[in-house]
Amino acid sequence: MSTPDAQAQRNRVKLLLIIGLFLLPPIAAWLTWQYVGSTGVEGTTNAGTLVSPARPLDIAGLSAGDGQPLGDAVLRGRWTYVMFASNGCDARCAQQLYLTRQIRLGVNKDMPRVQRLLVLDDAPAADLAQTLASEHADLVVAVRGDAAAALLERFRGDGFAPDGAQCFLVDPLGNLMMFYDPGVPPKGMIKDLRKLLKVSQIG
Repeated sequence: MSTPDAQAQRNRVKLLLIIGLFLLPPIAAWLTWQYVGSTGVEGTTNAGTLVSPARPLDIAGLSAGDGQPLGDAVLRGRWTYVMFASNGCDARCAQQLYLTRQIRLGVNKDMPRVQRLLVLDDAPAADLAQTLASEHADLVVAVRGDAAAALLERFRGDGFAPDGAQCFLVDPLGNLMMFYDPGVPPKGMIKDLRKLLKVSQIG
């Protein structure tokens, strides 16, 4: 028969375990950032530019192609490539979609840990929507409204292209952490991603 002291001890252990489960994701993220920061951008990547400090993102104002609002959960739990396109999807947009699709395929078994988000100014025309659905089935397509201005500001800063021409990488906690200039070598991008997937215990 358990004594009151033994029962109290077990309750404390359970409480500590519950607290530990809640603390594990932020601690894992902190350790990842410590690793990235201590080795430096050159030591950890050879293609992307690190955003320091990482920027928390709020996607309020973004909606899916059918008009339904997108929740913050879209940027949680997986590494996310975010791309912006105006007036449909031009040649640069098409190249980014192709490149990120191939990079995602290139991580093989880790592919479910990576997703892609395309942010459009307006709902895609029927032909573009069909092309995206057939060639990029995994792609999350979002439409930005006027309320999404705050989100766009988070994708602006030193070294950022004013027209959103870069490709951005968001961590599984919803933080903007890296961006890629147009024309970066695909091998460098996939090398970056593989290293991040290896050191990350989240997403």
